[in-house]
Amino acid sequence: MIRLFVGAVLSAVVLFAWGFVFWAASGVMYRFMRPLPDEAEVTQALQKDDIESGTYLIPFPAREAISGKDAGQADDLRRRSMRGPIVEIIYRKEGLDPTDPQQYVAGFCHFLAASLLAAVLLVMAQPGLQRYPARVLFVTLVGAFATVAVVFSKPVWFHHPWPAALYESAYVVIGWLLAGLVLALVIRPAKEAAKTAVPTGPLAAIPTAPVPEVVVTRPAAPPNP
Repeated sequence: MIRLFVGAVLSAVVLFAWGFVFWAASGVMYRFMRPLPDEAEVTQALQKDDIESGTYLIPFPAREAISGKDAGQADDLRRRSMRGPIVEIIYRKEGLDPTDPQQYVAGFCHFLAASLLAAVLLVMAQPGLQRYPARVLFVTLVGAFATVAVVFSKPVWFHHPWPAALYESAYVVIGWLLAGLVLALVIRPAKEAAKTAVPTGPLAAIPTAPVPEVVVTRPAAPPNP
């Protein structure tokens, strides 16, 4: 249990550091994220109607159009989707301080929770992961699974650009590879107990004579007269 928690904490530290390298220090983010031509104009348009924080889609798929109950709305949605543009807005009207320490604390707790889950899975898979490279590969595949199941769903179902998804996938998989290097080092399978006791100390050098096998037989019964 102690090794599991220590490994998860160290894994969270590695993930936290890797996140800083990828998103801040490397500049990779600017390869798949771009500014709008007039950010102030778009911001004013969003603030004008005082809309609530949330997720907004253009064109918005009305429930009647999705369910097929209203053929007219379904055709209109199809035409607007084919004409474009396709827009998804993640909107938070309150704003926030990007240097707020609470943001970093929440991020570290997120990495810690994910690392604890990965550590539990690693412990459960221990009988088949005796070697260090196998354990590293297992944790890396956990990250790869999350990438395929979650990150790839965005371009497939919500039409996010594939370059952004691929860069994000690389971030996730490499992060869990680095985390796996730590988790696999700390969380190791317990050694198997010796099947037979081996004497140690001075008595180990004393030869022991073999114990003779004693066979007990019953005398044969006398024949009947």
